[in-house]
Amino acid sequence: MPELRIDPLTGRLVSYAPERAKRPVEFGSETQRPISDDRSRCPFCPGKEENLSPAVLVLVKGDMGLKFERESGEERKKNWLVKVIPNLYPAFSKDDVLLVGEERKKAPGIHEVVIDTPVHDAYPWKMSVDQLQYFLLTVRERLRQLEREPGITYACFGKNFGPHSGASLMHPHTHVFASSLTPPIILREAEKLSGENCLLCGYVKEISGPRAILSTKGFAAVCPWASREPYEVMVFPKEHWRRFTNLGDQELFELANMLSTIFKAMWKVLGDFSFNMVLHTKPRDVDDFHWHIEIIPRLLAPMVSEVGLEVYVNTVFPEDAAEKLRSAIKQI
Repeated sequence: MPELRIDPLTGRLVSYAPERAKRPVEFGSETQRPISDDRSRCPFCPGKEENLSPAVLVLVKGDMGLKFERESGEERKKNWLVKVIPNLYPAFSKDDVLLVGEERKKAPGIHEVVIDTPVHDAYPWKMSVDQLQYFLLTVRERLRQLEREPGITYACFGKNFGPHSGASLMHPHTHVFASSLTPPIILREAEKLSGENCLLCGYVKEISGPRAILSTKGFAAVCPWASREPYEVMVFPKEHWRRFTNLGDQELFELANMLSTIFKAMWKVLGDFSFNMVLHTKPRDVDDFHWHIEIIPRLLAPMVSEVGLEVYVNTVFPEDAAEKLRSAIKQI
């Protein structure tokens, strides 16, 4: 018999129905079409730099260590570790307009692509901690820049990986979004992540509970109470930190280590898997927040209750998912 849960953070309704995992699938597989993975045509691989727009931010390693640079004109950096380029097919642009009834308002936004690494098959569970750290350093720097842009209210990053996720290329890459509008989900979460009653601050007390996965000095990872997908994971700082961009270098290195461990554990349990990863952080138009990262494996095809009613159906209880992930971490 299914068990229903209401997520205390977002209010979404989730039905836990493990028996649905046994149902027959006439179409043979719940996966979408495979992503073409022809490295010779990959636009993000080294040697193709001239085919891309000039990078708005490039992390390079020189004789004096790491530094950020910017490309312009025909100049292209060859010794890049991570680079951020304009998205050729943006979801947000500086010319965006918001329609409210008959009223039209300017709603400028920015949509960019982070090429996480020069290595084509450095999937998250294969990436070294150094590579993850370079990625996080670059994302933090670019978000800091975007948060200073006039008119920008909210900036974050999100990743699609694998055929279930909406990704169109296999080379590891991430999206950076910035907008003059704060997403409604962030506004709803802000109501639950403010002040002394912050839900995530309360979750810190449960880091040894049945949904806990991993705890470090500064961070915790849990399977949410009402996970919308099997093995969904939330990572958050133990302290009430409002903005991801306020992370120091030492905390960022600790986070890179944690993410590396989590992805390796998920791979041990799931094998090669599709997922979405997204940062929720404080926008300019709210007073308080507790930033966090959501990692959402894409193992199930969406069904009508999710698309039409926002009622999610999950086949794995978060307590069971957390137990398997904890066991996998012990083997790493």
